[in-house]
Amino acid sequence: MKIVELLRSRDPRYGGHLWFFLGSYFFVLFNYPLVRAASTTMFFDEFGAKSSPVAWLLTVFVLFLTVLGLNRLQAVHSVQRVFLWGSLGSTVLFGVSTLGVSLGIPYSSYVSFIWKEICIVIQVHLLLAYANNYFGREDFRSIIGPVGAVGSLGGILGGLLTTSISKEWGTVIVSWSSLAFVFLPALLFLKTTELRTEGQETAESPLQTLDTPVIRSYVFHLALIVMLSQFVINIADFKFNLAFEKSVLLSSERTAYLGEVYTWTNLIGLLLQFLALPLILPRISERSLHLFIPVSYLALSGLVVWGGFPGLFPIAAFYTYLKASDYSLFSAGKELLYQALRPEQKYGAKYLTDMLVYRFSKALIAAVLIYLQTSFILNVMITGFLLLWLILVVRTFKIHRRLSH
Repeated sequence: MKIVELLRSRDPRYGGHLWFFLGSYFFVLFNYPLVRAASTTMFFDEFGAKSSPVAWLLTVFVLFLTVLGLNRLQAVHSVQRVFLWGSLGSTVLFGVSTLGVSLGIPYSSYVSFIWKEICIVIQVHLLLAYANNYFGREDFRSIIGPVGAVGSLGGILGGLLTTSISKEWGTVIVSWSSLAFVFLPALLFLKTTELRTEGQETAESPLQTLDTPVIRSYVFHLALIVMLSQFVINIADFKFNLAFEKSVLLSSERTAYLGEVYTWTNLIGLLLQFLALPLILPRISERSLHLFIPVSYLALSGLVVWGGFPGLFPIAAFYTYLKASDYSLFSAGKELLYQALRPEQKYGAKYLTDMLVYRFSKALIAAVLIYLQTSFILNVMITGFLLLWLILVVRTFKIHRRLSH
């Protein structure tokens, strides 16, 4: 396996430095189940699941300011330094939010519920953008699955720890415990190889490099695919939240159940990344992979969404597959599409699509979900967005062929 060869390499660019990258990615996905389960439970206890679209809407405004700040910082600082400051700020915000909940200040739960979405976006996508620049195209195709599998393993263990702590000591202790693991990845990432000298000022910030019509068109199509993927996943998330709130009533049981859901999500993601992707990617085109994802969603939604299966389990299973494949198949396929861009363009495209558009999509669909919450309307939207997704994949790869030749 290629990643094993690189880990054993005596080349100073790999070897020990690659271990630090993998360790950082592991703990990013390890901390997410703790942060998400605790912040979700605290928010639901105070405001209920039906208030979540309002919080999603607020998230995009906070994220917009965050992306502008990160873009400016990365024009003059290494990605490792930007990652460090983002992780430190996240640790402080989660700590303040947990303290507020402990002191009986209800609206402090908004802080962690909103920032959990921004923190994971900052940490995951800065790491993946770095890896996308660090490795060549063929090496990246070979290692993206195993790298994702390392993250999924972290998510599995983090989910198990979430459930264990919650059952023994409750939600607030889960939240306090997460703080160390939010900051730890930044310390490990500092040990990786910098791609340029700290303090070297660039002529352009990452967003400014998206400067030609064909690049803008390509990134625009990528952004639309990301938007549709998030429309579908967040509608499924909302359907799951409604069913979950009705079916699981106690706070500690909710946190424990969510820990189990995240464990299964990451276990399925691990299997897809460690077993499926290394076998599939060398044998199929990137276009085929991107077509398979919405087709598989359509097939499963036909069984679960339109099949009328009652209870929490079918919705949880559908949601779990969507999240697992989003973390694995879709994430890997999307990262490969960035290979057609220049190094700074990759950061700029990821700032735009994986950070800003990713959360703007969630805010936009949240605004819709405030008013449209009937099961039939939600099901129609899922099916319609999946069909549009298929059309966009075909159009995107017409541009991709122009950039790759």
